[in-house]
Amino acid sequence: MKPPFHEPDPSPEETESGSPRRPMLPRDRRRLRIGHPPQAIPVRPEDDDGDWLDDPEGGAGAARGSRQDFDPVLGYIMAMALSVGLTPVQTNLRYVLLWTLLAAMGGMALLLGSGIRLKVTDPGDLLWGLTFGVISGGALMLVGWDTLATVSERLFNAGQADNHLFESWVFQTVVFVMPISESLFFRGAMQRAHSIPAVAVLASLWSVLMFYPNLNLGETPVVGVVFGTALVLLNFLYSYVHWRHGLASGFFCQVIAGTLLLLVPTLA
Repeated sequence: MKPPFHEPDPSPEETESGSPRRPMLPRDRRRLRIGHPPQAIPVRPEDDDGDWLDDPEGGAGAARGSRQDFDPVLGYIMAMALSVGLTPVQTNLRYVLLWTLLAAMGGMALLLGSGIRLKVTDPGDLLWGLTFGVISGGALMLVGWDTLATVSERLFNAGQADNHLFESWVFQTVVFVMPISESLFFRGAMQRAHSIPAVAVLASLWSVLMFYPNLNLGETPVVGVVFGTALVLLNFLYSYVHWRHGLASGFFCQVIAGTLLLLVPTLA
């Protein structure tokens, strides 16, 4: 006679050790297996619900917040597609629309917490940015002065020979519009997730697709070679300065170099 409270008889589903088999559970897929970590806002341990992974260095297995960051690759594809689609539009209007889109996406990356830091902790970093801009812009300016003057005229004054605001438009472009939009997007958002060579190549392709339709390269192909070489070298320089001295330093480097290469030949 069995006692009133007894252990149930072993079933066939039990293991040899006597412990019942656990039901099948879904595999934990939270740990990223390949590629870059997801671009999300890291959460603090005290704000988390205990769902942290074992990676104190913040690597691919580190915990991530639930709110996703802006994807710079998707934004880059959108900007390139729009650059092609706006080719028939008037030149300066096309520039304004494209730089506005780039600045908006860079601002989104900043506001969504991608880790873009604008604060300058060491004033010497700004001095390095100014120094790199003067050296690179001055060297390229001495090599191709006449070519740069032709490039600036074709890029910003196409079909508007009687435009008296030409110098003012070039000044606003090379000092404010272009450096702000490209620094926020390429050096701020894109370089956070990709290497310096990749960002420099992507930024150079963007500039080529944006500027080359207005250069009339069929008449003077040497202009395209000189300008394209300068774009690649400068984009590598901006990315390096940003990596070494910060975003503000890369911004001022681009301002100085752009002023020497596009504004000074126009004024002279």
